[in-house]
Parts: sequence; C-alpha cells; structure tokens
Amino acid sequence: MHRKKIILSVSLILAVALYHNAALAGLIGSIVKSFGPPLVHLDADPTPEKSVSVDSFGQLRECKKAVITAFNVQFITKKSAQAHAGHEGEGAAHVNSRIKLTGLDGAVFQKITDEAYTNFTKDLQSIGLEVQPYTEYATQAGYDDMKSHFKTSPMEVSGGMFSGEPSQVYAPSGMPVVVYGDELAFGALTSMGANMGIKSPNAVEPEIAKSTHVAAVHVYMVVDFCQMETKGGSWSFSTSVKTKPQISISKVSRCTFVFGNTMYGGRENVKMKNNAFGADGYVTEFNDVTTSGQRVGDAAANVIGALGGVSGSYKTTAYEAVADPKLYQAACIKYISTVQDLMVGGIKNKMASK
Repeated sequence: MHRKKIILSVSLILAVALYHNAALAGLIGSIVKSFGPPLVHLDADPTPEKSVSVDSFGQLRECKKAVITAFNVQFITKKSAQAHAGHEGEGAAHVNSRIKLTGLDGAVFQKITDEAYTNFTKDLQSIGLEVQPYTEYATQAGYDDMKSHFKTSPMEVSGGMFSGEPSQVYAPSGMPVVVYGDELAFGALTSMGANMGIKSPNAVEPEIAKSTHVAAVHVYMVVDFCQMETKGGSWSFSTSVKTKPQISISKVSRCTFVFGNTMYGGRENVKMKNNAFGADGYVTEFNDVTTSGQRVGDAAANVIGALGGVSGSYKTTAYEAVADPKLYQAACIKYISTVQDLMVGGIKNKMASK
C-alpha cells in the first residue's frame, strides 16, 4: 500500500475516533453548564432573584445616607481568543482570532458613564437613601490621604483576563478612578498593591463611614462588546472561534457598600450571578481585515487537514466591528441601567424580607 493511502486510512480512523470523543465532550460540557446559573437576558424582564446574589445588608437598616465614592466603568473594545483541536504538535489544528471595536471616541464612553452614574444615584434614592454629593465627601478628614491611590480617568488597563487585550476604565466627570484590587477584568499587575497601606481607600473609607454614618458605595461595571465562543480540545475533531458583536455586562460587575462596622466586616456586596446579555444591535459594519471584504465572524479548522502533514495547521483571522456611536451609547446606557436596577432591586428585596 502506498504511503499516501496509509496516511489517508489512518486519518479517517482517527477522524472517526475524534468525532465520537468530540460528541461525548460536547454532551459532558452541556451537562456541566446546566448546573451553573443561567445567563441573564436583559431584554426578557429578568428578576433580581435570578440575576444577582446579595449579601445580608442588615447594616442598611441603621444607615440612611450614602455617597458614591467610586463608579468605574470598564469598556472592552479589543478581544482575542485561541482554540485548538487534536494533541499539541504534529497533527493539531489551531485557530487564533482577534476583533476590534471602532467608530467610537472618548466622548461617547464619558457620556455613557455620566448618565449611568446619574441613573444609579436615582436607584439608591428609590430605596430611601439620601445620596450625598461626591464634592461633599471630598471635604472629609482623611480624604486627602487616599489621593495617592487615585487614577485619572480614563485609566488604561493592559491585558485583563476576560478580553486578553488592553481596555479603558472611565469614572464620572469630576471623579477619579479608584482601584480596590478586586476588579477581576483588570490585569494582575494593575490590581496588585492597589490598596496596600494605611492610606489606601480600603483602609480609610471604613473610618470615614464610621465617623460620618454615611455608607461609601463603589460600583464596578464591565461592558463587553462581543462574545467569542471557542470550541475544541485535545480530543476534538475540529476547532473554531465564533465571534458575535453583542453588548453584555460581565458577571464580574458588582456594587459594594462600606459601612465601617467591623462586626460585619464593614462591607456588603451585590454581584451578578452570570453574564448579562442585551439584544440591541449597534454595529454598522463587520469586516474581515485579515484579507478584504466582509464575512461572518467565524474562524474554524479541522484535524483531518493536518493529519497527513508533518506539522499542525494554523489559521489566524482579524475582524473589525464598526459601531454607530448613537446606537452603541443608547444600548450601553440601557443595559448598564438594567443591571443597576437589578442590583438595587436585589437589595430592596433583601431588606423587605427581614
């Protein structure tokens, strides 16, 4: 039998074996996902009970005043993803894909942040809290001690764990970006040491809250612009990276109240249970900039094409999503506000149940 026929026969046998393994892996993956919290669909009237997890908030009964000391909105505008099929090395298939959001400038991100901040202030007032101005908070004793930890907005973040690419964090006009070290979409180097020391916000905020009886509230929102779904694995028959422009609020988004009561640790949190997706479109063009023209945001490769060769196969794609600024701004404000409503609604429900 000729060498080429032997290679083809072996390839077909391996392909069938890998196909069955891939099917089994897919079934197992589906079972595992079914036990986790479901995705939050923001256009389907989600409820706080299904969307957010809420601490006890028992301290809120004795606290009627609050001040928003940090309101950070991180905008993901670049992403990358990698996947492979087959064992590493000879005979493996690799896919690498990148996408970039264009058509927007800093003014758009600032408007989104400012309006979201205004809406959140109203949300806090809706549960009976008196929200003090940030300018008044800035006059408190101890505030100046924290300034060395403040960052100017917008702040550049390099290589967050969810995007794999640089991003920017915006604060409302007139406010700094304050890093607390638990922002999971920041790179490790950005968060490391962010709040170490006796003058850090984590150290000073509880003291101010305790002396003034005004809770410090910080909000962290991560706004993603697309989803990148990877498929593959060592025993898979094929691999792919599918890219879909779709605004979502990441599950690492959260809201924290700092009361200064050491008996309860001084902190209460409300967080997303899973990623929250919106359906509103905002993209006017979706281009494959690897070559030319427009195409579906999908890169794929399969093992069968690599088995007869002496090395693995590689496919790299790059895409560009061009956003309509008005549509993007409206969608972001809509979905950030919906998530904030869910968070504050969760707090309200927790208080009503006591």
